[in-house]
Amino acid sequence: MKQYEYAITVHKAGEILARVPDLLAEETPPLVYCDYQGKCFFDDAPSPYMTAIVEILNAQGEQGWVLAQIVLRQQDMICFWRRNR
Repeated sequence: MKQYEYAITVHKAGEILARVPDLLAEETPPLVYCDYQGKCFFDDAPSPYMTAIVEILNAQGEQGWVLAQIVLRQQDMICFWRRNR
């Protein structure tokens, strides 16, 4: 039976924004849009934000981690990872 090890990483909005420095000079829209029920989505998010998030995810992937789940909140992104032991 396969065995996995797990990790949880939390990425604050500032970490994501730091990857798109050209946008920091301007007023930036919210990174993730959430409704009153707590459902969050990327609709209408500028593509540099998506690129920054992909960079963060790929950095973990390069270390052998597989993304098991992601939780997007208004000010941070929580990632649950696993990899073979």
